[in-house]
Amino acid sequence: MAWPGRWALAALALTVLLVIVVRVRLLQIPLERDEGEYAYAGQLLLEGIPPYKLAFNMKLPGTYACYGAIMAVFGQTTAGIHSGFLLVNLGTLAVLFLAARRLLDVPHAVVACISYALLSMSTGVLGLEGHATHLVVLAALGGLLLLLKARASGRFWTFGGSGLAFGLSFLCKQPGLFFGLFGLAVLLRDVAVAPPPERGGRLRRIGFFCTGLALPFLLTCLLMVWTGTFDRFWFWTVVYARAHAALLGWQEGLADLIDFNRKAGSVRWSCVAAAVGLFCLVRGKGRGEARLVIGWLLAFSLIAFTASFYFSRHYFIMMLPVVCLLIAVAARRAAAIMGEVLPAGVFALACAGFIFANRAIWFEETPEAACRALYGGNPFPEAVPIAKYIQEHSSPTDTIAIMGSEPEIYFLAHRHSATGYIYMYDLMQTHRYALDFQEETMHQIEAAKPAFLLIVYVDSSWTFSKNSNLTITRWLKTFWEKNYDMAGMVWLLPDRTEYIWGPEASTRKFDTDLRVGILKRKPGI
Repeated sequence: MAWPGRWALAALALTVLLVIVVRVRLLQIPLERDEGEYAYAGQLLLEGIPPYKLAFNMKLPGTYACYGAIMAVFGQTTAGIHSGFLLVNLGTLAVLFLAARRLLDVPHAVVACISYALLSMSTGVLGLEGHATHLVVLAALGGLLLLLKARASGRFWTFGGSGLAFGLSFLCKQPGLFFGLFGLAVLLRDVAVAPPPERGGRLRRIGFFCTGLALPFLLTCLLMVWTGTFDRFWFWTVVYARAHAALLGWQEGLADLIDFNRKAGSVRWSCVAAAVGLFCLVRGKGRGEARLVIGWLLAFSLIAFTASFYFSRHYFIMMLPVVCLLIAVAARRAAAIMGEVLPAGVFALACAGFIFANRAIWFEETPEAACRALYGGNPFPEAVPIAKYIQEHSSPTDTIAIMGSEPEIYFLAHRHSATGYIYMYDLMQTHRYALDFQEETMHQIEAAKPAFLLIVYVDSSWTFSKNSNLTITRWLKTFWEKNYDMAGMVWLLPDRTEYIWGPEASTRKFDTDLRVGILKRKPGI
């Protein structure tokens, strides 16, 4: 191997070491809401309870299964979950390198991997948490690698394997479907340019690919029928998911995109470098395979990122593979014009600057402080002592209800929710199912008689709007005054958190509206 390749691999090894050091240091970063949902659903799976039976959400169950598998290996703890996602991240780097090496050369495949390693754990994409988008990307890159191998070898089963990997990407989160459509688009183009005698064989390849693509979802549907949860599964992942996606128009989507751009920080510069790479890709000569694959991947990655008009920061993780490939294309073009040394030095300085920009969370702050810096006044660090209190003051068969969107508490407390509605968002949004959701929530809680009722006074745990139906909030006050006593109050102050337990929780006040009330069911009721 030439010296540039050896130096590049050495740089990649150092970057992988950096990833391990940072992620291991922050294994205990508190779970946020999405992680709490996945962890709780995975915990239920490990108890033999199928998805959508005790916890409702519009996401497909692939991520729940992955969480269950991770926790089966590493334990049902925060550190266990993040250990699993460390391996997910390292696996993604390995598959990205193998795919990029087929499109570029070794040094610039390394450029793509180093870029991904840094960007995927940056604060701009909330990359240190176990988001479903990490799993979407890992499966999609597996599909890409197998697609490249299949097109080179012509083996039908490899086309089927590629479709299967893309199908698993979809099963982890609905936007993953667009990566499968990317693979299909590439294969259809191959049919279009093939000589007529070869088109029959190429169509059969598409048949194998589509079979693999559909198989994970079809098997999931059959599994849901077998467990008796198909109706809930279909409603939440198809019917309601469609209604939810239609809530935002382009104006709200644009405002959300502007907010994403504001919070993305130094990740924005990767888009500038990728734009340069796109220009080089379009104007460059040779490497037709790279131009075809990266161009189509860019188009479908953009659709996956923008389709719903929701622009949460971690959604951008789905854009990172193509962004990093385009950065590598820009670096390759610069090396062709100026030689290897200067572009390598510029890339090294850019990486150093990016590391410096993320230094506080990566190297300095405690996991709890890092969580507070990322998520502000959300009660994610507080979920740990709250869950511990509930666990110590209830039995394993007791249920709890959380009036707020904090499913991480269910997971940490190892207690079932009294209602399948583990998010209040769905109840507060302005769709035609909102009141039905509220009425079912109230009925389930009244019937379950949960041992503890938690009330989260944090706006982001509810996302009220001026048009929200507030029926459940009016019911709540009457319900808890009749059936519950105050057991504790957690106050989220700007510089600390105050935990007040026992009778004093009803009387002590602090100068903040951010708090979580812990209420215990009255004896004999």
